[in-house]
Amino acid sequence: MKAIAIHETSPAGNLSEIDIPVPVPGEHEILIEMHATSVNPADLKVRDGSLSAGSSPTADLPLIPGIDVAGVVVSTGSGVSRFKAGDEVFGLKQVTAGGAYAEYTLASGHELALKPRGLSFEAAGVLPAAGLAAWQALAAAKVSSRDRVLIHDGTGGIGSLAIQLAKLRGATVITTVSGDELDLAWGIGADQAIDCQEQDFAAILGQSIDVVIDTAGGTILNRSFAVLAPGGRLISTVEQPDPVQAAAGRITAAYISPAADSFQLAELARLTAEHRLKPLIGQSFPLSAEGLRSAHLLSEGQQVLGKIAITIK
Repeated sequence: MKAIAIHETSPAGNLSEIDIPVPVPGEHEILIEMHATSVNPADLKVRDGSLSAGSSPTADLPLIPGIDVAGVVVSTGSGVSRFKAGDEVFGLKQVTAGGAYAEYTLASGHELALKPRGLSFEAAGVLPAAGLAAWQALAAAKVSSRDRVLIHDGTGGIGSLAIQLAKLRGATVITTVSGDELDLAWGIGADQAIDCQEQDFAAILGQSIDVVIDTAGGTILNRSFAVLAPGGRLISTVEQPDPVQAAAGRITAAYISPAADSFQLAELARLTAEHRLKPLIGQSFPLSAEGLRSAHLLSEGQQVLGKIAITIK
């Protein structure tokens, strides 16, 4: 089978095509014929060596990155009962396993949910990591209809889904975007959109925010403490917030990394199939060395709307 792998941790140009046998599922594993996946920040970190996959940084080289899964079940191990051959599924693999940049991959049952027939493989392939990150961030912050929520980078993969999910919870949503993305942010449900290139979100908002969902990190994350009312909540999907700033402002702050959850995946699928949730796909590339190199370079530039899809079949 064809797969795109790295032979050493390095820039995007090191991604190359390899030909390896189709994997055989173990007792509790599911073999999936892949139709789509996407590019995530975790994939870039695995590729450049800042995040290990496998038992050590070099143990499993050549290493196949990729954590989002969308495809068709080919076969299952003897211990699998929830899925059968022919099921259309999607889900999230562990970063330490990777393997989604391939024509076939293995996954565990708890990492998957059934894909609704009305949901395209491309949409399913960009949904798991970003959708679970948005869902779990909002859940960790206990967002309700009483809250004013600031979501950074509201037209990015996580931010765009977080806006829509927060609105489904009844919250008032403010987001930061670049100026040419204002209409898109309003179109997916934001009540207020701030042009982060021309405006100071902290000066505009004051201490009027109950919850911040940070998808940017760095300076944006640190400045977000200033907009939170005492007792506010800050959840970052990028890095651990500063505990000193959190304590000083009586803020509950945490970092979350998306974890596979079959129930939450099923809910994301249901909402998407009902057209109540729409994943944004900025660009799409084929499963090839050139395609993945281009996708990684584009993702590194951080100028993409929504997610970058990788189509396989």
